[in-house]
Amino acid sequence: MFRQCTRLMICSAFVFTVAACSNNVDTKISKGFESADQVFEQKPKTSTASTEHLQFYLPKDFTIKSSSDETNILLKKGDETFSLFINPHEPKQSKQFYKAIQQKEKDAIVKEQTYEKDGQFGFASVLVDDNHNYRVVAGTGGVKITGVSGQQNIDHTIPELMEIAHSVQIKNK
Repeated sequence: MFRQCTRLMICSAFVFTVAACSNNVDTKISKGFESADQVFEQKPKTSTASTEHLQFYLPKDFTIKSSSDETNILLKKGDETFSLFINPHEPKQSKQFYKAIQQKEKDAIVKEQTYEKDGQFGFASVLVDDNHNYRVVAGTGGVKITGVSGQQNIDHTIPELMEIAHSVQIKNK
């Protein structure tokens, strides 16, 4: 009898812990989406970084790691790497990147949010990566940035990526 009660208590504690952690992550994701919505509604931040063909805002602690060409840029923040991809042929209202996630990775989507303002389309998606990390994707028009975030930072990562995506400008050639 004692063993059964002990097992029941351990199983109950495990279920409660998993549910509490899941709820905490869901709350952080929702908070991140709310912040990303505020970013999208505002005027893009002033550019603080540039490559030969682009200029964009980089939040604190982000750096350019490399730029393989004018459409692919790797960014770093601490030990995290983010991939910034630009399709200069897509208009501001393009849903290309959003639709691609919907078609190719629908089962991995944990939560997503779309934004529209003044003819511009934006989105933020959180996808399963592994037990403790999530893949975060933010995009506006022909710009998409992707990275992996831990549960503890996801509420900050989502709006940071939206700040970058929302600020990208193609330089005149």
